[in-house]
Amino acid sequence: MVRLRLTALVLGAAYTALLLLFTLSPVSQLYVGSEAQQGVLSWGSWLDPQTWAEGTLVEFAANIAIFIPWGVLALLAVGVRRWWLAAAGGVLLTWVIEVAQIPLARISDPRDLIANTAGAVLGVGIAALLSVIGARSRRRGEARARRSPSPLRPAPAPR
Repeated sequence: MVRLRLTALVLGAAYTALLLLFTLSPVSQLYVGSEAQQGVLSWGSWLDPQTWAEGTLVEFAANIAIFIPWGVLALLAVGVRRWWLAAAGGVLLTWVIEVAQIPLARISDPRDLIANTAGAVLGVGIAALLSVIGARSRRRGEARARRSPSPLRPAPAPR
């Protein structure tokens, strides 16, 4: 279990670095005028219907998808009992990215914040569900092994 957590922590750190590189690197085109002055920090951008009408479903789904692995790795790193910590980490990471994009040649957008957060939380949920299913399966296997005699051990003698 410790090895799994350590591996998830290392892979999670590497994946986080890739996400930061991907989301904070300058892009070749900046769509001037396509974001609010302060991006996600502007209430106007959250309340503007145009914010929610722009972009495509594919873009929104891609923003969800790129954060699912982060959520899975975060949960594996902290453990199922601390699922809330992994989810909070995903919310914090996506918030930091969107705020950091404001002064850069990037677009800080509430849709991205929602999609990225949803992806991280979805990844946490998927990993938690698979962990619970795996634990139940292991317990059932152990119970079956205790009930049936091992082929390596002789069965108890009848009384």
